[in-house]
Amino acid sequence: MSKKINLLQKNKSILNLIISGMILFSFQLKINAETLVQEKQGEIYEKLNTKLDLSLKFKDQSGNTVFFSDLLKNEKVLILTLNYYKCTTMCALQFVNLADSLKKLGWKIGEGFRIATVSFDPKDTVEIAAEKHKVWVPKTGQESAKWDFLVADEDSIKKLTKQLNFYYEYEPRTGEYSHAAALFFIKKDGTFYRYLYGIVYEPKEIKQAIIETSSGELGSFIEKIMTKFSKYKEQNGKYVSILNNQ
Repeated sequence: MSKKINLLQKNKSILNLIISGMILFSFQLKINAETLVQEKQGEIYEKLNTKLDLSLKFKDQSGNTVFFSDLLKNEKVLILTLNYYKCTTMCALQFVNLADSLKKLGWKIGEGFRIATVSFDPKDTVEIAAEKHKVWVPKTGQESAKWDFLVADEDSIKKLTKQLNFYYEYEPRTGEYSHAAALFFIKKDGTFYRYLYGIVYEPKEIKQAIIETSSGELGSFIEKIMTKFSKYKEQNGKYVSILNNQ
């Protein structure tokens, strides 16, 4: 397993470029198609400010029952990712980049914010979740980082992915899933507030999303001032500098 991860890290830049392009192209088509349908219903594709169901139930990497509300206890922000644990390409690259960005972020994971990864494959098990937890948490540089890997039944998965408008589709021929990739930032009351699309994340973007999702409760005075120089663009789920007039 360690050899695989090292190989991924060595080739990360090239693979990121290729796969990110594929994700953006395929997901943009999906957004356009969904938006055309949902605009007729008076909805927006990215359901920002939607209150998520806090009663959704999961199992964590230790086999404990966890409700969505438990993930928000004592924290101001939850960063959520949706993946499936048998994935060895896009999901693995997302984990590599997320762990690397969290390491560079310099904030303790579990003090004000935490991370949870939910598998959208109902066949994934607690044992597989435990393996992922063992591999990826240390990559953040924090052995005790609050990054949980969760599994759930099909009903809970469908409810969560529908609330977030997260696209995924099982491919029977290959046994794999085609899916989008993003970080979802959830407020302490369960409100879906921000998302960052793709599998590559700048630490400063994650930091700004956390600060904004916490309504300014997290971050130093200087860090909050620095957020004034970037603006969030819902169309592509990214921050852009206002100094470049973008």
